[in-house]
Parts: sequence; C-alpha cells; structure tokens
Amino acid sequence: MPFLIVTDIPASFRDETFAFLAVICDFCVSYPKVHMQKKTKRLAPDNITELSHCEVFVFGSNLEGKHMGGAARYAYDHFGAEWGNGVGPQGQCYAIPTMHGPLSAIKPYVDDFIEYARQHPMNRFLLTRIGCGIAGFKDEDMAPLFKEALKLPNVSFPNEWFIQLLDYIEPREKRKQTAPAVINMEVLQRLCQEHLYTIGAGIPWDEPDILIRYIIDEDKFGYKAMGNFFFFDDDLYIFDCDDKFAEDHNQDVVEGVFQDECKDRGYAFPAYFAGVKTSYRDSNGEAIFTGDVCHIKFHGSEYDYPLSTLGSEENPEYFRYAFVLDNHCIRPEECESITRVGTVFYQVEKGSEGDLVDQLSARFTDIWGQCKDPIEHRLEMAKYTPSFHENYWEYAALKVLEIEYGWRYYPGLPKPDED
Repeated sequence: MPFLIVTDIPASFRDETFAFLAVICDFCVSYPKVHMQKKTKRLAPDNITELSHCEVFVFGSNLEGKHMGGAARYAYDHFGAEWGNGVGPQGQCYAIPTMHGPLSAIKPYVDDFIEYARQHPMNRFLLTRIGCGIAGFKDEDMAPLFKEALKLPNVSFPNEWFIQLLDYIEPREKRKQTAPAVINMEVLQRLCQEHLYTIGAGIPWDEPDILIRYIIDEDKFGYKAMGNFFFFDDDLYIFDCDDKFAEDHNQDVVEGVFQDECKDRGYAFPAYFAGVKTSYRDSNGEAIFTGDVCHIKFHGSEYDYPLSTLGSEENPEYFRYAFVLDNHCIRPEECESITRVGTVFYQVEKGSEGDLVDQLSARFTDIWGQCKDPIEHRLEMAKYTPSFHENYWEYAALKVLEIEYGWRYYPGLPKPDED
C-alpha cells in the first residue's frame, strides 16, 4: 500500500483533519500518556448496529415505506422505522426516498432532511450510503446532494462520501467565531451552552479560541481550550482522555447536560475554575490570566493586585478587565508596567463553588476589610498556588524548604525542564 503524503491531501481537508488532531491533543503538555482514544463523530461508523441517545439512523427508502432490505430493513427491525412510512423522521431514524426517479427527484427530500438536521442541533444524524444499494446510484452521484450538510456539525458522513466531498469542506478558521473581548465564568457558561453539541461530540467547529485555567490538585493547574470543558449549573467540568481521571468521571452529569452518553469523548470530571487567558502580556512577555496577582506601576505609584473582571456582559460599556483597588480600578492598558507575581488561588477551600476568580480576587484585595492576613503574607502565599493549605505558616515552610510551585507556566510557556 503506498504512503499518503500530507502535501497530496487537499488543503481544505488538511485543515479539517488537523483541527481534529489539535483538539484530540488539546494541550496535553502536562499529561503525555493518554490511554482512552477519542473518536471523531464527523464520520459515521461503517457498520451501525447501535445508537446513542442522541443519534439518528438515516437510511434510503421508497415512497411506499416498504422496508424490505438493506439499511431500510435494519432500521425497521432495530431503530423504529415504520412500515408504510417512506419519508422523514420515525422512531430513532430518518427515511429519505431514493427509488422513485433521478437525482433531481431525490434532492428535495435531501434538502428537507438537511433542514430537519439544522432544526435539531442536539441530535447526531448518521448517514448511510443512501441510494447506493438497490437504487443503483454511485457514491459520486449521491454525495454531492448532501454537500450543504457539511455546514452542520451534527451530520456524520460515510467515509466514502466524505472523500467525495473534500473540496467542499470549509476550513475551521473561516467559520471560527471571534472570542469576546472580556471573558468571565458567566460568559463561558453562555458560550458552552451555545456550543453544547460540538462540545459533547468532540467536534472542533466554530468555537472561539479561548484557553481556561483550572485547578487539578496542589501545585497543579490544568489548561483547556474552548470545546473541552462545560458547566453543570455553576460547576466546571473538564473532558480529558487520560485514565488518571477515570475514577472522577461523572456519567450522570454528562447525560444530564448533553442528553447523550458522549461515548469516546473522554472522562468528565469536576474542577475549580481558575481564570482565562487574556490578550494582555506582562513586562516579561508572559500571558496574563484572570486571577493572576500582578505588581503594577501606575502614575508613579506601585501596587500589587489581581486581574479580574468588572461589571457584567449585560452592560458591555462597563464590562472590562481591571485591577480593582479599594476605591477605584485600573485597566491594564493604563499601567506603565505589569509583572505577574502569583495567583489568588491559595487557601482554596475544597468543595468551593462558583467563580473562584471573583471570590478570591476580592479576598486578596480585602474589599470588605475582613482579611486576617497582611498584604505581605498574601503576596507570599500567592507564589505557592494553587494550594489548599489553610495556614500562612505552611506557605512560609515551603519558602524555607525552597520549594517552587509552577503557577507561572502554561501552554506556550513550559517549565524549564520541559523545554
């Protein structure tokens, strides 16, 4: 069998394929050993014998609905196809008639199917090689009828058709949405709801480029791109294929959120939200995340405050990233210099819920005047994050022992020993 050279593949298909691979890899810099294999939902299985909760079996039929053989008979025997019904949704399947005339006579029914799939974005439609059996059409004849379905992430194609449609595939870069200018947990929840199907299916589609940070354990931040996390109420959940997260997997939450088993998607486990990567860079060229404690210079004065969000998305004019001081705020672009010195994720209470960035930023700033730790102690603890240690002396001991925490590093800025 000859080798397939990457440069021989059409550019549009390369973009789509590499997008799949990028999400599968998904910043796995911290976890190089991956065991569970994530499978793309863009291609329908060659032999469909079972369906998940959200899947619909799409088969070729005749107008009389006499499901005598092939995929039609299988749909009748196993997936609820109705005898005498040759068109449209029925049971857990969808019938497209192909026995009544030429391609021009079949196309209206294909168009109706595509519109139906568009109106049911949380269902995954598994196309069979409709019309290529008893009806006698060839793959190169039938596949182009479905080219508009390439614009829908919830339609899965037979491999033979996907190959026929390579030239019609739109690169992800063209359909990718622009990330909001300001992002907090509330914005992320909205975006996850808007992209719910593609997150559950694991299909990179039009999600904006957003990188979040979350707490895995003591001295362990994790990072995930948009499309690989979701929310259940106010709780953040991460999708990851590494078997180390198998014990933390919550299948009930997955099925409750996605109304599907999300097979081969990976393990879904709860995590503490710990900020989002912003477009700002500090004086060392490092990306600044919300929840980062920074040393800033502003109009000749120097401060140490965390970067957080101010306002809400409902009032975009006042929604911004800012260093919130006691009685005013400073926007990053107003600063003469900014240097990351730690994060607010110290003394994290296990079982905490909600937006920890806002909660712990307010604690660091001591807006309510209730913080027992002086600013010197807060700054020292910020260097040893993330951490669940409760007492300042435990952080002081880490300093004496010359232990360093890896809060500073993220995808794009690896630890020195990982270069």
